Amino acid sequence: MMAHALDFASKFVYDSRREGISVDVCLEPGSRDAVTFAAKIDTGASDCLFERQYAELIGIEVETGASRTFSTAVGIFLAYGHHVRIQVLEHEFDSLVYFFADDAIEKNILGRRGWLDRVRLGVVDYEHTLYLSPYSEA
Repeated sequence: MMAHALDFASKFVYDSRREGISVDVCLEPGSRDAVTFAAKIDTGASDCLFERQYAELIGIEVETGASRTFSTAVGIFLAYGHHVRIQVLEHEFDSLVYFFADDAIEKNILGRRGWLDRVRLGVVDYEHTLYLSPYSEA
């Protein structure tokens, strides 16, 4: 067996008692103060999806974004895409993210497009440790 070595810029120990792996996300629209909240890492999600309230807190009018219908095993929902600056574990990216149209949906997800496609990610679940670097540092 051939061994492989990887280097990462950040190391984060997550709370294994919580369901999933959550990290703090900071969104910056440019014109207002940023907002920070917890989001789950979901490597199976196609895009980043966040609660509507966070768009409103940073001055984004949700319905002015590009509308998109998402279909999951539990149903169909509408979300609107907006370009924002996203920061996770001190790494920043300009990304297209989506905000739920329905303000009753309370879920925040870091998905493949907009986040995972911009990083190198390592997880050692046994040690409850996440490793992260911007993809540009590969």
